[in-house]
Amino acid sequence: MGPIRRHARRFARPTRRAIACLAALLVCLWPLPMRAEPAETTGPLGPLPAGWTTAVTDVIAIFSAASPEGSLTIVAPAATPANGDIRSAIIELAPALIEDMFGEPRPAGEPVPLPASDGVAAGLMIPFTVTLDDGDDGRIEVTGYPLTGKRMQLFFIVAPAAMADDDAQLRAARGLVDRWRADGLAVNADLTAQMGALPAAFDAGPAVPPLPAVEDPAVPDDSVENVIHFLRFSFDGGKPEAAGEPVSLTALLLKDGRVFESEARAPADFDPDTRPPGSPGTGRWQRDGEAYAVAFGDGTQGTAVAGPAKTVAAPAALTLSGRYLAIGGTASDVLADAIEFYSDGSLLLKGGGRVASGNYEIGMRTARVSIAGQPQRAFVFGMQGDASAPALLIIGNRVYERAEAAP
Repeated sequence: MGPIRRHARRFARPTRRAIACLAALLVCLWPLPMRAEPAETTGPLGPLPAGWTTAVTDVIAIFSAASPEGSLTIVAPAATPANGDIRSAIIELAPALIEDMFGEPRPAGEPVPLPASDGVAAGLMIPFTVTLDDGDDGRIEVTGYPLTGKRMQLFFIVAPAAMADDDAQLRAARGLVDRWRADGLAVNADLTAQMGALPAAFDAGPAVPPLPAVEDPAVPDDSVENVIHFLRFSFDGGKPEAAGEPVSLTALLLKDGRVFESEARAPADFDPDTRPPGSPGTGRWQRDGEAYAVAFGDGTQGTAVAGPAKTVAAPAALTLSGRYLAIGGTASDVLADAIEFYSDGSLLLKGGGRVASGNYEIGMRTARVSIAGQPQRAFVFGMQGDASAPALLIIGNRVYERAEAAP
């Protein structure tokens, strides 16, 4: 790490001098508002939440509004060279920069991949803790992504160590960083913003819906990384060369790295604690290029190729028109082998010699189905193809393919 660390110190030393007077404010409660000017809604990096302010020294520092839970800061230094693999470069460079700016960093957990946006590389969030001059601990989340010209952009979110992970200020800060990443924002040497600086050849797979406004409250659907389907093969121990009939399965991937096989419940109804790590069908996922590499607690693992496996969330209110046939997943007492959707929000469920009518509501990662005489059921949802006529649907733990002819 020698050359990179030496470069980091040359890069960060003026930063430490310039923001030394701010260091004690970065992760503790802000006792006084900034006196220079009233709360602003824009800054060098674009629109900010109401009440947030900006200070420009030799970095850009964005301060959240004061609140009982504490205040946080986003520090944006200018883009810096990144030799070799971007992930390794960020992991090696971040600790030296943190030490020069805030004090000696202590790892607070494993790096967590951030979700990819349309045409945008997945970011990297590396948690650290630091001890400030006043003795309080602060938590730092370092996010970075590649830029053109073998450069990378880093952002440092600095929050009180006791701040809850779902705190509105922290969620807003992460939303800002995610928006900058989606816009390909780069901080120039003169601390101006340059948009669209991502590598032109980057391909992050299928498009996903735009990010919600940073002021929007978190909803359970936001915890979903993706809903995928894949084939699992079984083998005869006496004939290892012969694979058995593949089984089509679904999997729910959460942004915290957990994966749950054949999970049917909608995000609002799904409590991950009901399927603790190590229980059947649970495991972990990580990105493998354009694919998800998944490993389950029973020792099985594999790679789900991103293009065929990934789904996208529905628009806020999706209506369908067409007939869909089940091609995989687990049988359900509600979801039939064939579903006929109608654009007025009604449906017909057909299978096993029975026909049932009902209604449906689809939005984001949730599909709700109501059948006469039965309570409403909510399922996790994903789709592939054009939103007006998706080629494939995942509803709960069942996979449906669009029939060639509409009903």
